[in-house]
Amino acid sequence: MTIERVCTTALALAVGTSAWLLAQERFPVWRGSNLEIAGDWQVSPIVAVGDVIDAEPYGEQAVSGLPWPMSPDVRTLYWCEGDFRLVAMIKGEAPPMPKKYLWASSQPGCKLWYGEPSHFERLLTRVWFMREEEGVLRPTFDGGTHMFFGFSVRWEEGSVLPARERLGALLLTPEANSDSLDDYSHYLWNAGDIACDVLGKAECARRIRSLARMGNRALEEASCNYLKGQLGETCSVR
Repeated sequence: MTIERVCTTALALAVGTSAWLLAQERFPVWRGSNLEIAGDWQVSPIVAVGDVIDAEPYGEQAVSGLPWPMSPDVRTLYWCEGDFRLVAMIKGEAPPMPKKYLWASSQPGCKLWYGEPSHFERLLTRVWFMREEEGVLRPTFDGGTHMFFGFSVRWEEGSVLPARERLGALLLTPEANSDSLDDYSHYLWNAGDIACDVLGKAECARRIRSLARMGNRALEEASCNYLKGQLGETCSVR
């Protein structure tokens, strides 16, 4: 191979490597976690009611060895962006709107929910765990935990409470969260941790005592366990 050919090949490799590195730099660092909803609430700088609309592909990133809980077999991240439509701020300071929302998935398609579509559609109110990074909104964590949670009622319906108190009230409203009281009893512990944070101990305890009196054995036990275990209140199951 001539010197000219070697130099040309080296230059092509250098240009290709530089282009690849530049392509990688346009993507944020993927972050994962296995926190439950209450943990996401605690660590998220921004929690807001709203929706991501007009989602479209942002780019594909070649990856390897992403941190747990991402599968080690994943070799491509599919990045997407959309417009975040703010309805209400719950936690943190409201960033200037409109704002882009940027997220990644190990699957193509720019979906915000990869489970049963009907479940996502039922969530008429969505509460997002977010942070701001380099001028865009990002999920607090890209995978392994919750980007958002939701309610089967619209945010604007039936209450004039301030945003934080409205969130607490909805979290302690079984029909806004679950199809049955039995099902809601399993969710109460996570819901209660956020609700008590926004409502304060006294109001939270009052509402949870009301849940215990709804006539459902499972919910009564869950409510009493929460009152005793998390709030230090006395409570006995009938």
